[in-house]
Amino acid sequence: MSEAWFRSRKREFFYRKAKKEQFRARSAYKLIDLQNKFNLIRRGDVVIDLGAAPGSWSQVALELVGPKGRVVAVDISPIMSLSGPFEAILGDICKESTIAKVKQTLQDKLADVVLCDAAPKFSGIKSLDIGIALQIANCALNFATQVLKKHGAFVTKAFQGPDYAEFVQKLQRHFKLVKEVKPPASLRTSSEVYLVCLNHIKTEAKQE
Repeated sequence: MSEAWFRSRKREFFYRKAKKEQFRARSAYKLIDLQNKFNLIRRGDVVIDLGAAPGSWSQVALELVGPKGRVVAVDISPIMSLSGPFEAILGDICKESTIAKVKQTLQDKLADVVLCDAAPKFSGIKSLDIGIALQIANCALNFATQVLKKHGAFVTKAFQGPDYAEFVQKLQRHFKLVKEVKPPASLRTSSEVYLVCLNHIKTEAKQE
């Protein structure tokens, strides 16, 4: 059978699973897989979810942080509210004004984990789409370095392309461990990967 058939079946499996388990998108299973591998999010953590709409990663994060934790979701599109310690901020993650909003919301505290599953609206021109996706990942990294605790974790979606290796090197300057992962819910033929960055190296004098 064709590769397209297998891709369609895989999408359908995770789509149906998400509907059954009441997640807003099948992408929830990507974060669940990363959580199972790396134990990224713990009870009581403060989690920032960048490019969060429609909110499936925030749903997963809320289950993990529990009632004493906190999830702050950020997107240029509105995000429907979720029950629990959840706040949504409308804004572009590439703008310093949005970072300022998040800092104000956190009231000078820092996050334990920053997540980013954001992606551009794809044009179909692969080189252009990968380039824009990498720009978003760079914005997410800039965001994370400003709001993340020392030893905190950062996860971002990325697409393998001409500048991918350089981006990984940049991550390695900010985190002691950087791992590339392709969760089962990602399509095998896609260049999409997730970069899991652990043990944030924070140089500011003020720490949480």
